[in-house]
Amino acid sequence: MKTFKGSIFLGLALAAALLVVSACSSSISIGAGGSPTPSSLTPLQVLQNSAKAMQKLNSVHFVTTSNGSFQANNAGTPTTAATPGINSSSVNVKASGDAALPNQEKSQITLNQGVNLAEIVTADKVYIQNTRGQWYVLDKSTLQGYAGGNPFAGVNLPNMHDWIALLQHVQLTDHGTEALNGQNLRHITATLDKDSLKQLLTSNGQLNSEFGKQNIDSVLNSAKSLIATLDAWIDESTFYVHRTELKLNLNADLSSLRGASGTPAATTTATVPSNITTTLDSIVDLSKFNEPLTITPPANAIPTDNPLVIFGSQ
Repeated sequence: MKTFKGSIFLGLALAAALLVVSACSSSISIGAGGSPTPSSLTPLQVLQNSAKAMQKLNSVHFVTTSNGSFQANNAGTPTTAATPGINSSSVNVKASGDAALPNQEKSQITLNQGVNLAEIVTADKVYIQNTRGQWYVLDKSTLQGYAGGNPFAGVNLPNMHDWIALLQHVQLTDHGTEALNGQNLRHITATLDKDSLKQLLTSNGQLNSEFGKQNIDSVLNSAKSLIATLDAWIDESTFYVHRTELKLNLNADLSSLRGASGTPAATTTATVPSNITTTLDSIVDLSKFNEPLTITPPANAIPTDNPLVIFGSQ
């Protein structure tokens, strides 16, 4: 299949879409309040056809909105300015742009309603415009080797064959045909358990690099409660995915990890919270499928090999 290297926001959403459309032999039910679809195709056939259509996609316009929150409870840790009893944060990310597959993209990104950035991705370069309006250019290899993850150089979408292990863990709900943005689309929901969510996170190169497989395993294995769903709205005339939505609500008890793995308890107690709660709601709308698209890099971009320079950190 094609490999798409674009912004993390589009990449994660499309990865979610591929997870849904690759769950071909999962159990299927009619959702509460849903009506039987007039289509002659079964959910399985819709998903299979959609998987094939999305692999052949040449260009697309995307609009994505992601809202998340994180709260860490450091119960049992002496409260100081450096280690308060409860740490909480929230993030809002909006992005819109166009992608020319397999390796070009341009987008406008807004973080927490106050930080506005622009990005252009080509086969081997990443161009980023900071809040002062100045463009910088980096080699993708520079960002890939940069500590702390790489939010701009893009991600590899997983090959659908990699999702075979998910089939025994995903339950599908068929909501039938629904109206969305003036179109009638087939709505299908995948409900994830710990194993399928873990594979979604670890199979995504960007997420695995950002969080680390060991951290993902530790948090999900310690989950006291987990609600995770992926929704897809599919046009049965073209089988393109028009919208995906990923929802996550996770509460994990990490008290058993404090002082684990041979690390002195005093060290890990200060760095590992006793309990975390995180929520995420990420929606991506796709349109303008296969329309002619030209992406031109800015001529005035300043070369750099240090991403911190772009944001004025150095």
